[in-house]
Amino acid sequence: MYSDIRAASCDTMVAVGDATASGRTILAKNSDRNPNEAQYLYRAPAATHEPGAVVRATYISIPQVPSTHGVIGSRPWWIWGFEHGVNEHGVGVGNEALWSREEASAEPGLLGMDLLRLVLERAATADEGLQVLIGLLEEHGQSGTTNLVVDQTYHNGFLIADPSTAWVIETANKHWAAKRVTTVATISNAYSIGSDYDLISADAESYAVERGWWNPSSGGRFDFGAAYADPELPFLASCTARLARSGRVMQDNAERGKVAIEDMWAVLRDIGDTAADWRPGIKSESVICMHAEDTKGHETAASIVTELSADPLILASLASPRLSSFVPVWFDSTTLPWQQPDSAGTDDAWWATEDMQRLVERDYAALGPAPEALFNQADIRTLAAVRALGASASTAERDAVTAEALERRSRIVAHCRAMVAELGDVLADPATVDPRGTYLADIEALRAPTHRGAIPAHLAWAHEALADATS
Repeated sequence: MYSDIRAASCDTMVAVGDATASGRTILAKNSDRNPNEAQYLYRAPAATHEPGAVVRATYISIPQVPSTHGVIGSRPWWIWGFEHGVNEHGVGVGNEALWSREEASAEPGLLGMDLLRLVLERAATADEGLQVLIGLLEEHGQSGTTNLVVDQTYHNGFLIADPSTAWVIETANKHWAAKRVTTVATISNAYSIGSDYDLISADAESYAVERGWWNPSSGGRFDFGAAYADPELPFLASCTARLARSGRVMQDNAERGKVAIEDMWAVLRDIGDTAADWRPGIKSESVICMHAEDTKGHETAASIVTELSADPLILASLASPRLSSFVPVWFDSTTLPWQQPDSAGTDDAWWATEDMQRLVERDYAALGPAPEALFNQADIRTLAAVRALGASASTAERDAVTAEALERRSRIVAHCRAMVAELGDVLADPATVDPRGTYLADIEALRAPTHRGAIPAHLAWAHEALADATS
């Protein structure tokens, strides 16, 4: 069942309003995907739809609702849905892969990323988002291949948040449990909801009892995670390690004081207590800022930190957040950066960042600190400019801050790429070179185009609307 899967991926965290410095909920996520799977920002405006209209997701069409909200999200290049995103009302969602005893199906259906985007398009609050998700799960379920490189299917966990509240929802096919967040919470690729749920699907317990996954005479309340989590998952230790680490760091942040955007950046960049000795390699998929262990592995492809309000602030990053900086985007922004190129030969910020990262990974210990310091300084400058804007800032003023952040980031990427390419052989230490052997050459040999024109023919029908994307 898991023979082609190297490891699991993604981490999402939230601090609700009362736990944050601004009084507004902050949601963050690292989206971890295959190393050659580019990810791009996409914006869909609010829209009304004719009776009988359908919406085309990655694999299937489902009935459309009368009206949909404006959304901004981060989308793997071949998928209709989002890894993480925000809507115009300040609802934010991130999802996680989960592996349950109820085996996930490869039959074409709704992916977890599709469900995430549909929630954003249809819900104006986190409570509404929970109900939308439940309705979609119960009517359509979740299924489909989630990876173009390995044969991978999974179920999903979700973190749905708005300016004042949040929900964790974990699923096993059409079964689910939900828990309201009161301060901080994190989700990863291990079930976190046990018997502490606030809501649960009607037949979750009876179904588990029928299959021998739960003994009702054992005493105590039904434990969703104990019943549905697959105990034979070969990479379970990696998943639980990241969940434990993110939970501990977030709880420490909350106990130390009010959580701020800077704290979320630090969590997304976290590589554990042994940061000084860390480098990509064995167990590098057991840290929050993930780097692939081999060609079937995963690495962080995109990140988000969003402060949720009626006028949400989105801070987006490409590739590894340790080797990138965050750029601010608002719903009134005139342009949206980092959209998917139409064809080959077009400037591609994701691949420019990834190429620089691969040069650094030849010897991360020697070559990583300088780029990390530059990107951290860029974030300090950008966040200061964002905070100086104030609530009454015009679209033009916001656009100027975004443009400055993009220019700053682009110049750092180009500088670091040139610097590492020229000095890498001089600075690299034979004792600390990449321990993954031929990984960098192997993954480069598997590289394939990720522009719109390269979308596989059997999926292209789901992307017709991309040509109408707002700029």
